[in-house]
Amino acid sequence: MSQPHLHTLTRPLPSQNAQAGPSTSPRLPPSPVLLQPLPPASSLKREGLASSELELDRQQRQIDRERQLAEALQEQEWEIQRAAVREDMGTWRHGSDKGKTRESAPTKGFDRPPQAWELYAAIDKHDIEFIMRVRDHAFGLLLQKNAGEFPIVYAARQGEKHRDVVILLIGALSRYVNFLEEEDYAKKETKDTLKMLRSNLKLAIDNALLPSASAPHLLSSYLQVLIMSEGDVFLHRTITDLVLLLRDPSSKPVEVAEQTVRRFCTKELRGVPGGVGDVEEYIANATLDLIIMSVWALAAGQVDLERLPTHTFARDTRTWGVFKEAMAENEVALKKVTKRVQGMLELILERGGNTHKSVRGRLRDVAEVLDGAS
Repeated sequence: MSQPHLHTLTRPLPSQNAQAGPSTSPRLPPSPVLLQPLPPASSLKREGLASSELELDRQQRQIDRERQLAEALQEQEWEIQRAAVREDMGTWRHGSDKGKTRESAPTKGFDRPPQAWELYAAIDKHDIEFIMRVRDHAFGLLLQKNAGEFPIVYAARQGEKHRDVVILLIGALSRYVNFLEEEDYAKKETKDTLKMLRSNLKLAIDNALLPSASAPHLLSSYLQVLIMSEGDVFLHRTITDLVLLLRDPSSKPVEVAEQTVRRFCTKELRGVPGGVGDVEEYIANATLDLIIMSVWALAAGQVDLERLPTHTFARDTRTWGVFKEAMAENEVALKKVTKRVQGMLELILERGGNTHKSVRGRLRDVAEVLDGAS
């Protein structure tokens, strides 16, 4: 009987060359997936604005706290500083107390120096009396920036309802200039005040925040302060040039003087709405004063006299008044100047201060002689 065949199933042995370990698969590039979508851009913008406003508010509160702390500390020093301040105010305060060209009755002083927040509160409430007291007894406060703004700009931003306050502040700035005397210009405090005054006026001009009716007054005050704060180099240089022209009978010194002033004003008021068109009175006043100073300088050079001071420049008829006094004081010496120069002096004395005419009319009268037949 035949035996059944047994079949044995065997696995093939792995190849000696086969690599050990699991087989590798191609690597997929990473592809991050957000579990939730991002908020829309408008929402992100709103959140950003809200955060910035909160930060700005925090910074403002910090500034206010620092200001209040500084004022609290400063309060302890006022008693010592008040005497020094009164002395430093110099002849400006003296002229103010005498009532020279005053606009109103004397105002009541302060028992203690006023604080910045009190001034801004007075602006908000239209407290004209308080602002005038600050003007007369704490003028520097009108020039100090508080919470990022000067008082004149703060008042102007309140709109038409604060027009009277703005005009009062403009008048106060110009009033300070008009009360200065020659000896005040040597004081450091005066120079510092003029620089702050210039910044206030320029900021108000650049922001076009002021009532249109006040523009000529403001621009003229700015030009006046600019010349004072930067020294009188411009005046001395121009007067020297005009003296040379006055020696030439065929020249037109008045025309040249007006062109010089107009170039100066145009340069400083470039970009300002209205520009030199709003300061024609100032240009005429400045031109006439340059001629008065130059004629005197020509005569003074012949008899060894001092030139006229420059602190009266473009301040109504003050330069002519100083010229008239100098003529009277040096009557004998001036007889030695040439006949032609004597004629110029008499012309200025007769026509340069004729208050029955406007400053433009006086300038025309002088120009008819000096430019027409000099």
